[in-house]
Amino acid sequence: MVSKEELDILYFDTLSGCKDLKDEITVMKGLQSEHKNEIRRMYCNGLLYDISQGYTKYNHACFKSDEFIQAYLEIVKLLPKEHSYYHLTYHYFNGEHKECLSKLEEYIKLLYEEVNEEIKKPDDFMNEGVLVDYFFEPFKQAFEGFWPCLAKILSQYPSQDGIPELCNIIDYYYKCKTDEEALNLLLDMMQKYPNLILLKELVGYTYYSMKMWNNAIAYFETVEEDGILFSEAYLCFMLAWCYGKVKNRKLEEEYYRKTVEIIPNNINFLNNLGYCLYMQKKYQEALPYFEKCLKMDKNYIFAANNYVRVLIALGRNKDAKAFVKSGKYKISKDIKKRVDKLDNTNARIKKITVNEISETLGDESTQENAVDFGIKRQQFSNEKLLEDELTARIEAGREVFGLKLKMYKRKGVYGRQFIIPIGRLDLLCEDEKGNLYIIELKKDSGYDDAYKQTSSYLDWFENNDISKGKKVYGIICLNSPTQELIDKVHKDKRMKLFEYRISYTEL
Repeated sequence: MVSKEELDILYFDTLSGCKDLKDEITVMKGLQSEHKNEIRRMYCNGLLYDISQGYTKYNHACFKSDEFIQAYLEIVKLLPKEHSYYHLTYHYFNGEHKECLSKLEEYIKLLYEEVNEEIKKPDDFMNEGVLVDYFFEPFKQAFEGFWPCLAKILSQYPSQDGIPELCNIIDYYYKCKTDEEALNLLLDMMQKYPNLILLKELVGYTYYSMKMWNNAIAYFETVEEDGILFSEAYLCFMLAWCYGKVKNRKLEEEYYRKTVEIIPNNINFLNNLGYCLYMQKKYQEALPYFEKCLKMDKNYIFAANNYVRVLIALGRNKDAKAFVKSGKYKISKDIKKRVDKLDNTNARIKKITVNEISETLGDESTQENAVDFGIKRQQFSNEKLLEDELTARIEAGREVFGLKLKMYKRKGVYGRQFIIPIGRLDLLCEDEKGNLYIIELKKDSGYDDAYKQTSSYLDWFENNDISKGKKVYGIICLNSPTQELIDKVHKDKRMKLFEYRISYTEL
């Protein structure tokens, strides 16, 4: 008979999902059936974790050729029917959609019957953490009808507020053709369910993929240690990447250090931390990180390039030339050409700057390392271009609308596409006295009552603590305003109206 200690050891040995143990797990001579099934179940847990973690879109065409999935299917066939969750996933991976939906309803019913007496509040049974672990991860980008079916089933059981709606959002999200469409979908739901962590993570990642770095930062900061879709290490990594893009080196370094503390031997984390230190002229601190990367992988071009950059910054031209000439490491052509022109000395270079070195030696310096949604979308609309332009001006400290404004920014909060319960502001800014400015941008006045919308936002702010002791103003900017809109704005002392125009000049 297998002892509890032996079962635990076997559990940890198989948690990695090593498919090479499949034959042993299949046979297990001399063990009682209940122990065999317990070991197989734990083995399936490990395999399923390996199959589904770390990305959010499957390549369904590879299901039949994936060794881990095929190993999983073989073991699940040996489990009794009462292990319904594994049979549910079996039908999904095997492309048996009708059977999958049937087993889905059966599994949730059985799950409820098992824990019914322990349920004290709705989210004790189904919350977004359970939804992600049991459904979003294993059934990502599921076949047509899966998520609506799950939403319908869960609506019949106690669950955290917004869970059935979240299932439908996940379904629609994958069907969106543009990032902007996906973002609008998520942000609309955020107004109704502002506390759903998964929504915040998806919104943050969508902004991240759109390169709207400050927006991404705000959402990632709100879930930094509580992420359910992304691990703390990857949330910190994406925060570090975003802070690097907005040139906040101090916070970039802080978050890269956190990633390395959590996962000390991730080569991308180590390299990017080293590059962040290099950009702050902390050359001696940066060097060991690149050396560690190169010990892990000689062909990791980012670390090799950065190592040469640091040597040059330290004035160690001779060492840089020897490193490149050794031929042991993969190095970009641009860096090789630059190093060839250096003198063969190790005298300190005093005049060359970090930026000059980086510009001369190309851009293969840091590696982005985030979960890939596998979705490529178009990103821009006329309003977004106007929003981009104004945001860039404000962040650069330039005047807009005759005012010196800055974007409203607090930890976990950013004024672009700012959500309040009654809507979403295009821009929320403040002046040096802390007075707030609601800026609404429209393509034209033909499809929205811009005055009514902005007026309702002003009313909301005037009655909430966010504007306590401060004045609140509204600015509407659009093309070709109607006379009716002009008259309405002129009668409201809280508001100003601006028109933007696109002109073309022959040179």
